[in-house]
Amino acid sequence: MTRIVVIGALVYDFVFEVPDWVAPNRAVHASTATMTPGGKALNQAAAAAQLGAEDVRLVGCVGADMLGDDMLAALEKVGVKTRHIRRHCQARTSIASIVVKDNVPGFIGAPDASRLVDADQIRGALADVEAGDIVLVDFEIPQSMVQFALEQARAAGAVTVLNPAPFFTRDSFVVGYLHLVDALIPNKLEAQLILGSETDDLEYLARELLALGVNQVVLTIGELGSALYETAFQLKQPAFALDVVDTTGASDAFVGAYCRGLALGWPIARTLEFASAAAGLACTKPGTMSSLPSLEEVQALLAAAQK
Repeated sequence: MTRIVVIGALVYDFVFEVPDWVAPNRAVHASTATMTPGGKALNQAAAAAQLGAEDVRLVGCVGADMLGDDMLAALEKVGVKTRHIRRHCQARTSIASIVVKDNVPGFIGAPDASRLVDADQIRGALADVEAGDIVLVDFEIPQSMVQFALEQARAAGAVTVLNPAPFFTRDSFVVGYLHLVDALIPNKLEAQLILGSETDDLEYLARELLALGVNQVVLTIGELGSALYETAFQLKQPAFALDVVDTTGASDAFVGAYCRGLALGWPIARTLEFASAAAGLACTKPGTMSSLPSLEEVQALLAAAQK
């Protein structure tokens, strides 16, 4: 059975849907408010598990508090293995405020415990990883730990997947380890930041990333869908036309579903379509983990699209 190991952050999300952005010295009443476990790694692991992956492991840190308790319970409920999640008494579970206006989210985060992932924890989590297993890493842990995780995974023969998010500013450190990445899954802005480029030319961005040693680039482009690039191959997948409520969980649903397809050894086209369907469905519900679709929902959407 192919393992999927996800290394990154567990963040408790407080999601507010508002009619206007908050301005200094001004109060805004939210039309809806949701509390839900989140963080990119948690969402991606949960997405893969809900889509049928039977051995999904999450590596991260939470505080010894009620929010941490709630996240561990939510993960175990959907089948994510939590034995490599470390609890810290001296740090609080990370939290984020997500403010959504007109289906577009803004974020304020307090990383806290999620930044405490260390080399010993990663080394232990990857000790039994074998060739062909999937190791997914995001940018909610220190860059030194991102590189260490990719090095350990590559040495074990695993398929390495990097979702370079959230990406706040260009860091040349990132370019130095991209040769360790089998599949890079950025959005357009993240690709631009990695390269220090302002171009909107997706093919140019992908080719430049491939030139840095990445084997495969999968660009997510919102309502336009996604595009996959390899050295001698490219494929575009349109987004599914669905009623959008909140796009916050779409990217993580896409990445988790994409890793599920990789683990199953599906053809690229099938994997990309599957991930696109999962992302589209995540947009039809509010929140992050709470928006992630089930396997049955994705299968129904794909079946309807074939008619």
